[in-house]
Amino acid sequence: MQVTLAHIGAKSRAQDPYEGPVRDYLKRCVGVARCGSEAFKTETAFFDWLRGQKGRTEPALLLFDGRGRQMSSEALADWLGTRRNEGTQHVVLAIGPADGWSEEARADGKRRGALISLGPMTLAHQLARLVVAEQLYRACTILTGHPYHKGH
Repeated sequence: MQVTLAHIGAKSRAQDPYEGPVRDYLKRCVGVARCGSEAFKTETAFFDWLRGQKGRTEPALLLFDGRGRQMSSEALADWLGTRRNEGTQHVVLAIGPADGWSEEARADGKRRGALISLGPMTLAHQLARLVVAEQLYRACTILTGHPYHKGH
């Protein structure tokens, strides 16, 4: 399974202090999924890219937005494990633009049950990417029974 951590905004630079840890967490997921990241200048560019993803299954999508529902680490692991067990080829975890996802994107995310919040606090994009990358790694460790996740 391929997992892409996507965000709307500027491409991360090598000197970005969050970029190294994000890449490290994504590399650590190798036992469960091949992970990478993509940046898009606009929401439209992201959805154009998403529609162009080819495979025998449609990509599974989680849109991160402050107005979404909250999900525990265990629930994210369950969601990811279910996608894997269903044979989903590509999972996309997407952090929206600075002003949040458009009404159309949020409506689509709600329809899919895929509009997720990291919590009520506002986070900088780079920090949100790091949190999502760590939660993805944590989900992978939960799925493999690795002791990283202590459950508290």
